Amino acid sequence: MTPSFPKDALVVLIGPSGSGKTTFARRHFALTQILSSDACRAMVADDEADQSATVAAFTVLHCVLEQRLRSGRLTVVDATSVQAKARRPLLESAKRFRRPTVAILFDLPPAVCKDRNHQRPDRLVEDRVVDRQHATAPANADILRHEGFDIVFVIRSQAEADAFDRQDPPSPTAWLHRPGSFDIVGDIHGCCNELLSLFRILGYRVDDAKSLIPRITAPDGRIAVFVGDFADRGPDSVRTLLIAMAMAHTGTALAVCGNHDDKLMRALRDGRVKTDTDIAQTLEELTAAGEEMRTLVRGFLEGLPSHLVLDDGRLVVAHAGLPQRLHGSESPRARDTAVYGTPTGRRDEHGFNILVDWAREYTGEALVVWGHLPVVETVWVGNTIDIDTACVHGGSLTALRYPEREIVSVPAACVYAPRISA
Repeated sequence: MTPSFPKDALVVLIGPSGSGKTTFARRHFALTQILSSDACRAMVADDEADQSATVAAFTVLHCVLEQRLRSGRLTVVDATSVQAKARRPLLESAKRFRRPTVAILFDLPPAVCKDRNHQRPDRLVEDRVVDRQHATAPANADILRHEGFDIVFVIRSQAEADAFDRQDPPSPTAWLHRPGSFDIVGDIHGCCNELLSLFRILGYRVDDAKSLIPRITAPDGRIAVFVGDFADRGPDSVRTLLIAMAMAHTGTALAVCGNHDDKLMRALRDGRVKTDTDIAQTLEELTAAGEEMRTLVRGFLEGLPSHLVLDDGRLVVAHAGLPQRLHGSESPRARDTAVYGTPTGRRDEHGFNILVDWAREYTGEALVVWGHLPVVETVWVGNTIDIDTACVHGGSLTALRYPEREIVSVPAACVYAPRISA
């Protein structure tokens, strides 16, 4: 397993004493990220084995947990957590601060746990306690998903624990020093044919365009960059996603997360998102394509960074734009701003948020290329440009060639969806 956890996630380790949770936590996470019930007992009673200090220890644990979740820091709870009533307040805290949740269930045989406990030099957990914990633990991943965990992993052996190789999500600056030139593509929204036409005009080779996933080859020295919102509203969301995924896999393209991508990811993860008409159509397409396709798309969307900082900091790509102070930041605030924009607190006649006009106040040296808000034609505002020219609403699909700052567009074949909001 090579999972990638959101940087602001709550990770709950679940399993009997002796199942290897503490060793696992110290191997895969920084010590500052781990909240251990044993360590909290030691803090309040000078003895991590003092069960009479359990209530006080968990009071300390939950207090620190809330502060870490508030600031959006990845936090690992190392306790048995085998009972639902122990997991419930953890999930409630994560929900209160809108943090994703990850459960790692250690479902090792009781005999293995008992043997490890017998070898502990510091304290012995009685066999009957281990048996009770094992009997109380959730039987499978579905139970934890039903409780509300966004991501669930099950480890059934030491070999699986050893094979677990956690990867951090890509940083916004991961491609900071990437050499070359970029073709930045605006919001596609399932307009796949227009995307292929745009690539041809840009000089990309499109082989077998009638196949589900045509092979796309970039001109020497160039790479495509998608500004997000691959799906919803248009005629061919799944094919658009497949093309973007294939290009990202071969290194032909980079991409950032759009608000429609984020909503689709959450819907695929647990269904806990309002499925309006736009996203419902995409979910139907993915369901028809099969469970493997849903899993592949979810993995792709979960791996998208909030924004990209390119060309040694001279170029920033963010779906909804990004003020200079947040360039390169991996904070939850930076992600929300880059993906959704900053609400003013007011709504338009359709009930949608009116966003802060950040571009009017932007004075940074980096060029910021964004989309999200559909415009009739691209307009430079200072050192920023919105390239969402509303293809799905009958406008055009636009790319900005960088560093040339040249605009290239193809008209939409028709009006696929009425224009209401971003």
